[in-house]
Amino acid sequence: MVVILVAVMILAPSVVVKTTAAADLQQREVAGLQDTLRPTIEVWNISRSVYEGEPFTAWADVRDPVSGVRNVSLIIQDSALNRTEYDLLHNGIHYAASIDRLQANRSHELWILAFDMANNSATTYHLTVNLIKSTYTPIDPWVTMPTVVSSSLALMAMVICTAVVYDKRRASGELVEPTESAPDE
Repeated sequence: MVVILVAVMILAPSVVVKTTAAADLQQREVAGLQDTLRPTIEVWNISRSVYEGEPFTAWADVRDPVSGVRNVSLIIQDSALNRTEYDLLHNGIHYAASIDRLQANRSHELWILAFDMANNSATTYHLTVNLIKSTYTPIDPWVTMPTVVSSSLALMAMVICTAVVYDKRRASGELVEPTESAPDE
């Protein structure tokens, strides 16, 4: 039976042969020996709650019609180079997993890694999630403007008053001439 199945696969790869479950398993094993194509990751994504520092869901649509999908994982590597791998389980539609919140004050790279039964692998692009809190405090002009304007006006009034007092003292000093007294003899 196996010899016939191998001969059919070699001579006519486009021929579909209906087999029993045991023969189907053998066919997959033989196909696994010949499978050089990596699995296809059609699409993947994560829930938006990851950006808020909350637990999130990751999912991927992975297919391998030749030998079948062995496992699918979500890889998370943070800015401290800590790498964690989470297995995604098939739920009938796609591979998914619930993941705990990511560590705050770090940047994280996430991607999908998939293997088929022939040990071929495929990866996706890296998605960056930045959970570093900003220390920048924006300036509200409606709060700062009255303080800046009033302090500037007060400084201007002080400078004007000082200039007027200085000018008056100088002017009064020029009108009154000092008298010279005769030296005591």
